[in-house]
Amino acid sequence: GRGAPTWPRMRNAAIGLVIAAVGATAAVYGFVAFKARDDDSAVDQALAEARALPLVGPVLDDVPGAEARLRTALQEELRSPTTQGPPRPLVLMSELRATYIVPAMKAADANDAMAVLSARNTLMRHLRVTDVVICRELAVTGIQGGDRLDSVGQKLMRDMLAAIEKAYRSGRAALAGKTERPVTADAEVRKELTEAGLTAGDFDKLQRLARLTSDEACELAIRLNEAPSKLPADRSGAPARDV
Repeated sequence: GRGAPTWPRMRNAAIGLVIAAVGATAAVYGFVAFKARDDDSAVDQALAEARALPLVGPVLDDVPGAEARLRTALQEELRSPTTQGPPRPLVLMSELRATYIVPAMKAADANDAMAVLSARNTLMRHLRVTDVVICRELAVTGIQGGDRLDSVGQKLMRDMLAAIEKAYRSGRAALAGKTERPVTADAEVRKELTEAGLTAGDFDKLQRLARLTSDEACELAIRLNEAPSKLPADRSGAPARDV
């Protein structure tokens, strides 16, 4: 229908389920690599740090050649740091996110998808009180540096990443077993979220998410995360995977 193209744009703006993991990874291995003195040891340590993070290790194991590509990206970035645009490792991780992580998340078990939203919302509610600017960042782009969070926020972010990893694993298993999840049309997802309490004004704001104030973006993202839980259990899975 005429309204169908609008929801994917909103979903892409709000997806945020996994990009925080990518951002955290980039921040961690970027810091390690550029502080180290010896190139080879810097890359080895950076890879070890990346592997230790939730989600990243499994993705590197699951995708043939991914670790070698990440090593090359780290080596090139260390020798010639990117001055414009995202660094090479982040470009690679973003590619892996789009190609492997997002499809797995969309095939995740409904309970696991709901757990991700719950963990993400717990972090966002904390940030709404302690640092609404970072709350907005999580809503719009994903947190680009976990070291900026207070100790509680860092724990909540680890909890969120662990929930994301669990959902990713269940989705990968479903895809490997060719388990088909119900595919919900964009218009139907919007209808479900409307029933859960989102308004026409909310959908309009979602399309302008990057231009909202920190308070508005944070509050809207929290409402979006909470919406699937307000639906009957047998209907909450599809919108949970979509937001």
